Amino acid sequence: MVDRGVTVLSSRIERWQLRRGDHIYSWRKDALYSYAHHGIYENDEKVIHFTNTSAGAPSSSSSSTLPYHCAEAMRKGGVVICCLDCFLEGNNLRLFVYSVPWLFFQMSNIGVQDTCSMDPEDTAETVLRRANDLFVHGFGSYDLVLQNCFDFAFYCKTGRQYVSTLELVLGPPKRLDFERESPSGRVCTIM
Repeated sequence: MVDRGVTVLSSRIERWQLRRGDHIYSWRKDALYSYAHHGIYENDEKVIHFTNTSAGAPSSSSSSTLPYHCAEAMRKGGVVICCLDCFLEGNNLRLFVYSVPWLFFQMSNIGVQDTCSMDPEDTAETVLRRANDLFVHGFGSYDLVLQNCFDFAFYCKTGRQYVSTLELVLGPPKRLDFERESPSGRVCTIM
């Protein structure tokens, strides 16, 4: 067990266990595949997450039950804010944990989708400042493989870009869309 009952076999948690600044996710099913959708929890009325404009809209079966402000935000895409219920879309709540030991990491991340990280996490205040800043300024263009909801949540939690094993094999990591070069030639990132 690592944090709040998260084990190698399950990252599911209950609402009462949530803390401000948590990296949460929920498994969703599409017509063709299952995927995890990630976000940053601030409170039950505010989950900040990154969506694709075309995929940002909730499924048609759930869209009629969403509060208007959540449905509008998710239809817009990009970095959006919605309530916890709308973020979950009726699915189970899961916690992405950080600072896990190597063996826990290896045993938990057997599939395609990571469920934890050995990287340390920043304070809740720093995480929420990043997430809210990216809500205002954006996180660049959504890319299902290179810059998605997981990359957004990981960046908010650590201040660093996620580098997958595939990227390590294929070459240098990508540069996030919202990074810009300063006049000195250094890369500046919104922190």
